[in-house]
Amino acid sequence: MVESSVVSKPLVSIFVIAYNQEKFIGPALESVLNQTYDNIEVVVGDDCSSDGTWDVICEYKARFPGKIVAFRNERNLGITANSNEVLRRCRGKYVAHMGGDDLFLPEKIAKQVAAMEADERIVLCYHDIEVFQSETNETICFKSSGSKSYPPKSGFAHAVVKHVVESGNMLMAAMSVMVRRDAIPEHGYDYRVPYASDWLMWIEVLAGSDANARVVFLPEVLARYRRHENNITNRSNVYRADPYVTLAITEAKYPWLVPAVRKAIVRMRYSRGINYILAGDASIGRLLLLESLRCGWVSPKIFYWLLVSYFPWVRRRNKLMEGK
Repeated sequence: MVESSVVSKPLVSIFVIAYNQEKFIGPALESVLNQTYDNIEVVVGDDCSSDGTWDVICEYKARFPGKIVAFRNERNLGITANSNEVLRRCRGKYVAHMGGDDLFLPEKIAKQVAAMEADERIVLCYHDIEVFQSETNETICFKSSGSKSYPPKSGFAHAVVKHVVESGNMLMAAMSVMVRRDAIPEHGYDYRVPYASDWLMWIEVLAGSDANARVVFLPEVLARYRRHENNITNRSNVYRADPYVTLAITEAKYPWLVPAVRKAIVRMRYSRGINYILAGDASIGRLLLLESLRCGWVSPKIFYWLLVSYFPWVRRRNKLMEGK
């Protein structure tokens, strides 16, 4: 017999995508199963892993048949397609997202549900996360409260979405997001963005909501993002086109977000310019930084990096000074 206290709580679907994460999927599932919130279903999609990931998932499914819904794709579909396979199996009022190498802290789901249940206008809730080094367990940074973080935003969805676009997907981490299932677009994740499709998902959830819809940020760390050599974010060449496709779709679908799209493009050129300079290709880096200036983004940092592109010793000298 199911306890009435559990029945009265809304069902939360915990959305887990996994691929070749044999070492990490067990701890990830443990962190979900250790939640203080009872009424959850854990929907796990293994994207035809070539290691022992599926075997580990099956062990947990056998131990927790009432909690874990798991499937394995017959062939590797990629992140976006696998995400849609997971999403269509999610039955909860709310959906919380995680990768197969992430970790939830025990109070995460309970605190997010409490926040969303307190105001039916809230369509999306997110929180701060800790980024840590997998090998050493050392903290690298915090997503929302670090010195270089994009300032978190709460408020009306149509206002917050402008920051979601402008930030270049730096505002919220996917693993921090809980969203109302009925706010997710019917088509799910957009197949035109094969890898980093979460950014467009958050844009569509917020831009597609009504004028009264709201977003809430919880100013505490409720999850941990594992940094390791196989993170998709460490393979930037794999999904370099995705952000530009996301912005093109956003511009076409939501004309009122065009100014935010323009700002995002400038930020992306600036970031790519720095990356090229750091990689030793100063000429391309300078072109991207100058393009940012021409588009109207004037920042002392641009001039600093332009100087570094001509005189790399400037950056080395600054690093030495900071170390004193």
